[in-house]
Amino acid sequence: MINNIIFDLAGVLLNLNIERDTEALLSVGLPDFEGCIANRKIRGPISLYLNGLTDKPTFLKAIRPFCFPEATDDEILASMDAVLDDLPASRLAALVELRKHYKVYLLSNLYDTAWDYTQELIQRGGYSVEQCFDEAFISYQLQLAKPNPLIYQKVFEATGIKPEETIYFDDTHDNIEAARKLGVVSCLVPMNEIESCEEYRRLLKFREGET
Repeated sequence: MINNIIFDLAGVLLNLNIERDTEALLSVGLPDFEGCIANRKIRGPISLYLNGLTDKPTFLKAIRPFCFPEATDDEILASMDAVLDDLPASRLAALVELRKHYKVYLLSNLYDTAWDYTQELIQRGGYSVEQCFDEAFISYQLQLAKPNPLIYQKVFEATGIKPEETIYFDDTHDNIEAARKLGVVSCLVPMNEIESCEEYRRLLKFREGET
């Protein structure tokens, strides 16, 4: 029986705007998102920064050689944030409802600015982080990032939940596979489309016999 739910954030609960992100990246001289991922020298510093595993000065020093000389630090940092979009009210309401029947956790690779932005969206939606999640595990706070198995183990140790009683939603294949290897029931979410997942829709229904 599933007693616990773990959600990724970006691309699962928080929508991503790839078109706006592409425009912002190109405006500072970087390739589009796919181009950044394909270039190992660019992917490294961006991944470390977006996962919160490096600070802003270190990131800017590493990424600046790939940007236009005239791009400012603020513009480069803003290009990283441009992908962050909205957090639909229906998903916030669903989280609160799910917590009546399950333990609900957040496990996200995220940097501090993005987490601050997310908390603001939750508050604007009329909720608090504590209302939506039993606990939130954020990579920049833990200094660990998915798909490192240690970050999942941190969640298990901190909460006492059992992997086999847990379902996990993420939009990244490597993260899903890492969780599956640890015994977690894992569902790959199409970006921004968690409502299309049958497993998610099923969880939103009350457990049999509950009102």
